[in-house]
Amino acid sequence: MIPLVMTTFIAALMLCFHGLSILLFRWNLQAPVAKLIERMRGVAAGDFERKTSVLDSDEIGQLKGHFNLMLDGLQEREKIKDTFGRYVSIEIAEKIIKSGKVNLAGEEIEATVLFSDIRNFTPLSETLPAAELVRFLNAYFSHVTRPIMDSGGVINKFMGDALMAIFSPVFGLEDHVGAAVRASLGMRAALADFNRNGEYPPVLAGVGIHTGRLVAGNVGTERRMEYTVLGDTVNVASRIESQTKQQQTDILLSGAVVAALDCAQFGVVRFETCGPVLLRGKSAPMELFRIG
Repeated sequence: MIPLVMTTFIAALMLCFHGLSILLFRWNLQAPVAKLIERMRGVAAGDFERKTSVLDSDEIGQLKGHFNLMLDGLQEREKIKDTFGRYVSIEIAEKIIKSGKVNLAGEEIEATVLFSDIRNFTPLSETLPAAELVRFLNAYFSHVTRPIMDSGGVINKFMGDALMAIFSPVFGLEDHVGAAVRASLGMRAALADFNRNGEYPPVLAGVGIHTGRLVAGNVGTERRMEYTVLGDTVNVASRIESQTKQQQTDILLSGAVVAALDCAQFGVVRFETCGPVLLRGKSAPMELFRIG
């Protein structure tokens, strides 16, 4: 009986040690790894605030430490993207890189260009201190750029009190002409809302829109480059915007824009011809349309 009892005791003891080893394995390895996997799922979903505690210097502790370092890098990248993504040239480059449809070395694309400018800005700027002038422009652009982005346009650049926006199939806009016109109507409403606030003297702005082929690509030097668009379409859109004051209207469209529009989509909106207008730098008159 003694050997049997001892054998049973040793077997039971070994069984206990085996069960304890399983528990220790789950406690020291399986549970931490499972929690780390859960945090990784959160990071994959875009939550970069999922750092884990590092209490030991063993392999699991080193794995957790490298996971935290990876999160630091991801957070830094997100911060850089958020900060520099505010600069419109980078915004354009990022969209085009993701679409993979445009060669950054320069490529001809179909697009609609919108120019907008504040009228009589110089007298207003002379009455405001520098800091207040910047605050005014930021408030103004916050209002009038929203319709552009809501319509799928991309703001290429700000030029003092003016801006240039691009609408193109490159950015996923098949009806880029209609999107630009809808954006201009939204800008008209946004400017009226801005003026209703009464914080600044009433502001008038002009919008000019033209559509056609243009060249998109990087311009600059090896050390500093900017993604932009060039060509006659851009120049004509700028000239059309400068005509809004002479034509006593806030939105002017080229004949090419109106010809490409499905006017039925705009309901009661009227497109009234201004007749042939000779734009600065052009040898032949161009028919322009105002939006009634």
